[in-house]
Amino acid sequence: MGNESSVQSIEDKQSVKTNDDENKESITIIWFDPNIGSNEDPKKLKQTLGHINDYVIFASDHEQCITFIESIHQEKIFLITSRLKALQILPRVSSLRQIDSIFIFSMEKNQDDYLLNNYSKIIGIYINLDDLCKVIKEQINLVDRQIQTFSFFDQYQKLTEDLSKDSTEFIWFQLFNYILSTLSRDQQAKQQMIQICKDYYHGNRKEIELIHQFEQNYRSKDALLWYSKRSFIYKLINKALRTKDIHLLYKLRFFIRDLSENLQREHEKILFSNETTLNVYRGIKLSKEEFDKIKQNQGKLISTNGYFSTSRLKSFASNFAQKSTKRTADLVSILFHIQYDIKHIDKNITFADIDQYSDYPYEQEVLFDLNTCFQIESIQENESIQIIKMNLSNEGQKMTKDYIELIQKETEGMNISIIFGRLLNDLGEYDKSQKYFQQLLCNNTRNEDHAWIEFNIGEALYCKGEWNLAREYYDYAYDRMMKSKPARIKGSARVLNNIGTILDNEGKYDEALDYYQRSLKIIEEFYPFCHADIVTSLENIGLIFCKQEKYDQALDYHKQALEIQQKIYSIIHINVATSLNYIGIILRNQRKYDEALDYNQQALKIQQILYSFGHVKMAYSFNNIGTILYDQEKYNEAFDYFQQALKILEKFYPSSHKTIATNLNNIGMVLRNQRKYNEALNYHQKVLAILQKLYPIGHEDIVHTFNNIGEIQYCKEKYDVALYYYQQALKIQENLYPIGHIDLVGNFSKIGIILNIQGKYAEALDYYRRAFKLQQEFYPLGHVNMAYSFKHIGDIHFDQEKYDIALYYYQQALKIREKFYPSGHVDITSSLNNIGLCYENQNKLNLALEYYQRALTIYEKFLPVHDSNRQRTEHRILELTGKA
Repeated sequence: MGNESSVQSIEDKQSVKTNDDENKESITIIWFDPNIGSNEDPKKLKQTLGHINDYVIFASDHEQCITFIESIHQEKIFLITSRLKALQILPRVSSLRQIDSIFIFSMEKNQDDYLLNNYSKIIGIYINLDDLCKVIKEQINLVDRQIQTFSFFDQYQKLTEDLSKDSTEFIWFQLFNYILSTLSRDQQAKQQMIQICKDYYHGNRKEIELIHQFEQNYRSKDALLWYSKRSFIYKLINKALRTKDIHLLYKLRFFIRDLSENLQREHEKILFSNETTLNVYRGIKLSKEEFDKIKQNQGKLISTNGYFSTSRLKSFASNFAQKSTKRTADLVSILFHIQYDIKHIDKNITFADIDQYSDYPYEQEVLFDLNTCFQIESIQENESIQIIKMNLSNEGQKMTKDYIELIQKETEGMNISIIFGRLLNDLGEYDKSQKYFQQLLCNNTRNEDHAWIEFNIGEALYCKGEWNLAREYYDYAYDRMMKSKPARIKGSARVLNNIGTILDNEGKYDEALDYYQRSLKIIEEFYPFCHADIVTSLENIGLIFCKQEKYDQALDYHKQALEIQQKIYSIIHINVATSLNYIGIILRNQRKYDEALDYNQQALKIQQILYSFGHVKMAYSFNNIGTILYDQEKYNEAFDYFQQALKILEKFYPSSHKTIATNLNNIGMVLRNQRKYNEALNYHQKVLAILQKLYPIGHEDIVHTFNNIGEIQYCKEKYDVALYYYQQALKIQENLYPIGHIDLVGNFSKIGIILNIQGKYAEALDYYRRAFKLQQEFYPLGHVNMAYSFKHIGDIHFDQEKYDIALYYYQQALKIREKFYPSGHVDITSSLNNIGLCYENQNKLNLALEYYQRALTIYEKFLPVHDSNRQRTEHRILELTGKA
């Protein structure tokens, strides 16, 4: 979009939201001022700013402006505002990472020391539009040269399918050039590229003129010349690479391949020259956080997520790194020094002198092609500049080749174009992965494996929570495999497994188990005993049994999985850690907390050895340990573990990711049990906001969150509010499960409890009976959870002083619990105390004492002296002893 579409108000921007509205460049200019039209001609502003930067937004509403700023994660923001409005908006946004530079435009000449002293991102205060535009242009040129993102790879780690985010991103960029080489580069590809550029810059006269020149005059040999202009093509390519914009990169494939071939042509001139050692430099300013990450990865591989521009002149690069800027507090001056023996260069490494093509020949620029890989050799820290010495490396290509071979060995020969799209999914880029595979599916000119493409579209949809649509694509993939000649039985195992996962999530455990077992049978037929896919099936079957509370069977399957893992891999392996974690979860459900903790800590220890700088799997272990501590009521320790998990997750996932929501939920649960209700409520509301974005049509996780908010309101004795949230949860469940589901029992019971407190006994009894009816449908007779329904119905009658009827239901609950827990359990004490209360209210004090004593005996076996329930029972016994 150009000036006619890109320069608009936020109100316009949000009313029509299409893919073409996205900023395809690296900088967004936002001008916030409710009086924007009173002092300056808006049309003139549009034209002037649009020639400097294509994407300009005018904002007049304070809250909408802040919301829009917070929604931007892929660009740097230049914020323009007045002196008066700066005091209103800067306290809310100045610290956000996306805000790069702030400009104050004022009709008054006075310098404002308060603003300049308190907001380090302010570049200056301007009273003249031309001066403002000149400074913005200079700042854009500076930022354009500074924007650089990196991927890292630990070449010493053992390769697995499950890589860290950095390693996944690294391999994705290593594969990108290969994928490009397989795509068509004909006249149609050129026209597609030109059309998308025209559409985007429509109305921007300056860029449109250049696009027309490109259309008329461009030849493949001119790619370096056009890239060096730093105009539309330079901006679009670098932003698309940095953000992994697959759709745009596909449209730009024609030019990117030409550019690589141009670089290769010029690279050969260096090879045939007399030069023996390459010395080039890059000056840049990085945030302290980015520099710290580079320090953490010293000795490892690093690649830039795009082309890498350097200079033969150390003085030029050094001066650029140390160039004075208004912003110094949070930036570190960096000088990259790259040295390489040209005579031993690898064929996969490409770089070239491009000063003859550049508008800035004095820079003596050397440009490195995509996927160039370096090794960080040393970091020399000085007061004014940090010197990072790197060497060129071909290890990136070797590691990528090994990774491809590993994946193809683990799967049915999955080709590279499929692996490339799967990596996008592994990076959490589910939309991009889906679009990529849909594009492959539509590309009839290539001999692609449609079954695996449909399978991977299903995986992307599954990760987005669109289970029904995911199931459709899995079914397409399975049908296609079965209709092949011969049928692709071996490959179908993964599809069956994933269908089982959807059924598992839908609570259809018996159906899920059937699919998992079918998958396992195929894998055992086609693969050796020690194969990763056998482990996956065993673990999934174990998880089903765990959800069905068949813990002994679940434990057996997970121990089988662990045994195979330890044969396939060394003891120190990420997959071994995963199996240990699963066993820990089962033991926790069996309330064998010390054993569970031991398994989860073993898992964490392995992960800490393998991933010294963090991995998402470590977050799961922290979370599992936190959950055990939570169950043990060690809330302070649990809180610390959940916080450590969150810290890792926030590095790996975007803030709106489902796993982050789960972790925030756990922190909220801890705070609730610490009676910090307002803090807990804040966390659960954050969770709700994330989930409602992810699942606009409702989801079981939203049900849990409504229930958690309801629980907090219940604890605050705001029963009407609690009832509202429980009813919202029930409404979603009834939509998700129109023919009934065991999970509805919990909400029927919660609503019943509130109605009972409010004295609406008949309504409460109705909800309890609905809960009991579902339990009779889904559970075998005498299932332990039925004890809760008997207890709740007993409570209704107790509150109405119908002690005989209450006693009957409490005794039914006790009978079930004693049968289910023959060696005793704290849940039994609830029934014993309830029966004791009935007898006490009937003035049968000896019987009451007998039941209280039985409860105390169990408390003494399972709970510490300071436990509040135990103390309450001791108090009842003490009080009745003198009366009986």
